[in-house]
Amino acid sequence: GSAAYNMPGVFVFEGELDLALLEYAFDELIARHESLRTIFREDEQGEVRQVILDTVNFNLDVREQSSDINNLIHEATAGGFDLSTGPLLRAGLYRIGDNKWIFTCTMHHIISDGWSMNVFIKELLLFYNTQTNPLSPLDIQYKDYASWQQEQLSGAALQEHVNYWLNQFAGELPVLELPSDKLRPSVKTYHGGIIHHTFNNSISTGIKTLSQQEGGTLFMGLLAAVNALLYRYTNQEDIIIGSPVAGREHIELENQIGFYVNTLALRTRFNGKNSYRELLKIVKNVSLGAYEHQIYPFDALVDELDLPRDMSRNALFDVMMVLQNNESSHLNEQSIPGLTISEYSGKRQHISKFDLQFTFVEKADALQLTITYNSDIYDPATGERLTQHLEQLLSAIIGNPSLPIEELEYLSEAETARLLSVFNNTSVPYPSDK
Repeated sequence: GSAAYNMPGVFVFEGELDLALLEYAFDELIARHESLRTIFREDEQGEVRQVILDTVNFNLDVREQSSDINNLIHEATAGGFDLSTGPLLRAGLYRIGDNKWIFTCTMHHIISDGWSMNVFIKELLLFYNTQTNPLSPLDIQYKDYASWQQEQLSGAALQEHVNYWLNQFAGELPVLELPSDKLRPSVKTYHGGIIHHTFNNSISTGIKTLSQQEGGTLFMGLLAAVNALLYRYTNQEDIIIGSPVAGREHIELENQIGFYVNTLALRTRFNGKNSYRELLKIVKNVSLGAYEHQIYPFDALVDELDLPRDMSRNALFDVMMVLQNNESSHLNEQSIPGLTISEYSGKRQHISKFDLQFTFVEKADALQLTITYNSDIYDPATGERLTQHLEQLLSAIIGNPSLPIEELEYLSEAETARLLSVFNNTSVPYPSDK
């Protein structure tokens, strides 16, 4: 399988580690969640079915000596899975010092999502810490959710969802033509680069306050800003951006490990003469409509639309936007005597499922942005420029949300000065016969 569908987590363990206890915690976790014992096989009709095994052959890969740690991390997080044999979970522990280990944990996306990774780490550390399983058994498992979802997606209710989405994507569908640094590969690749940025306080609080004053949410405010930025880059006024929803509307799903997330394709049609305020209103309507019909799976929509397949692109959109609340909270909740656990911040090979992904994280003190870009299409400098342009644009929006978006300033002062000097240095020879 492709590494594009891997959900990796990489952590650093420092202190006294009890290996037998960690293996015990894994066994408890696998026994608790059917999804971690699920494989996928074809039946006689050629239909792929999920099969839940009573036990799986899971082994923690422990290496006492790890010279080439980057290579080990890459193998552990990027290696494929065999869906028909499983397990669709892999974990490794690599010693890098006396009391220091790198811990990797990778699940296939078919049994997991970002939320699941938090549940996974939280429960693993709980079982390790308490040396027992203090949790009451799960009331429902992923298969129960899957059959509930199939029920929801039948009859009249289904038709209403289908009609909504087909209406959203009626007519000719736009393809975002962002300027690229390299020729787009004819078959889509997943090599990624990553840029991190923290917005200053006035932007972090300003965009949140403005979004709320206008009757929207921070997500809607940021989505409107990203649409405005893409418009300034392309002059396109019909833009589709993807965004994931957790898909856990019911309280019972909160502690589940499974693939609950759905992708919403958010199509915004606007005009460069619209102000940011007007664009935010449009984005709000698009978002609310999508939330109302979020149960309809993105894959089903793509099948229903029967799009001509372009092997060099994703279906429907190439830009994704995500807003997360404070990440890594699972690490703060569990304190383990004699052991500190942190996210690994060393070099890693990144995967980019899209041309661009804007991941915003709302922390208590600031808004952070990670841009993941396809490194076969864009150079790192383009990623850096995008973050700076978005920062300038947000600053301009907060300063004057009534200005038409085509007039919002997004270039840095240095870029503006450079453009002006180029423009002013273009001397035109004056015809001598006048």
